[in-house]
Amino acid sequence: MSDPGGPRRLGLREGGWVIVLSLLMAAALIAWALLGVLRGHRPQGDGRSVESYGFDMTGLRTDGAALIASGNPRDFLQSLDDPQVMPGHEMQRWNETHRTKFVVSGDRVIGVVVNGKARAYPLSVMQVHEVVNDTVAGVPVAVTFSPLCDAAMAFDRRVAGVERRFGVSGLLLDNNLVMYDRGPAPSLWSQMGAGAIAGPAAVQGLRLQPLPGVQTCTWKHWLAAHPDTDVAMPGSEDQRRMKAISYSRYLLSPRLEFPAARWRDDGMPAKTPVILLRHGSESREIRLADAARGLEPFTLGGTVIEMDAVAEPASVLFRTRDGSPLFTLPCLHFAAASFSPAP
Repeated sequence: MSDPGGPRRLGLREGGWVIVLSLLMAAALIAWALLGVLRGHRPQGDGRSVESYGFDMTGLRTDGAALIASGNPRDFLQSLDDPQVMPGHEMQRWNETHRTKFVVSGDRVIGVVVNGKARAYPLSVMQVHEVVNDTVAGVPVAVTFSPLCDAAMAFDRRVAGVERRFGVSGLLLDNNLVMYDRGPAPSLWSQMGAGAIAGPAAVQGLRLQPLPGVQTCTWKHWLAAHPDTDVAMPGSEDQRRMKAISYSRYLLSPRLEFPAARWRDDGMPAKTPVILLRHGSESREIRLADAARGLEPFTLGGTVIEMDAVAEPASVLFRTRDGSPLFTLPCLHFAAASFSPAP
């Protein structure tokens, strides 16, 4: 007869299954972590040393910015290549027939227009990829998002006669996204600097051509302004990661995640959302909150700038009165102060 006061064995019925399941899950995680190594897919970059990422640093040019490892390896976020798209007017019906809604009215999107064709890239997707290699109206484009700078830019992927595809390097330049081009001799490229900063392309002094008129706004605002827009859809594995990745706590904190060597406190909170505008040789930085309350048309680079503003949630679309291209860069103030607007 067993001693009722002695130690008791935990059987499966009494909850021992929890321990067994935990051990199985731990074993599965270890096996998953080792699988890449066993297949020869060991991540490049130890998260600390820039040299461990295996990039050619010839011709390094940082213009005084801090080039550092982000703590994550190369391609810790995979670029989204050639995404599926859906007509924007079908999104509401899609949401009604799916358990998890994808894009709703107040969600922020990056909007681009190429040769008259509008496309939206939801920030929920951009946060888990940061780089989308796409083709819009026959033009190969790279749509990019740097979460630590809240910076959205899009580029023509044709550089020096070569159509390139870009990935996430795992490195940062003053908290800003550093990309790399895939190929036999990859180079490093600064998103907000819009140019090569190391490797063969940097030696050649190559620059990226930003697309004009890139906007960050709410989905409702973008759809109203561009009713014929389509929207880039997530990859097959994105839904789970979209729920897990959020930068809301970071954006509410006054602290920068990494050093910003060129940032100098000028009295405006570092993470104030702003929009950089450039037309001709003139530039202007405008607080998003000020623009959302409505601004009178103003002149920049010899043309009149107009806007379509929504106060709550803050969403602003800028345009020139004469229809000429306008460079727009939504970002945080410290990033705008650290990087000059791309030409």
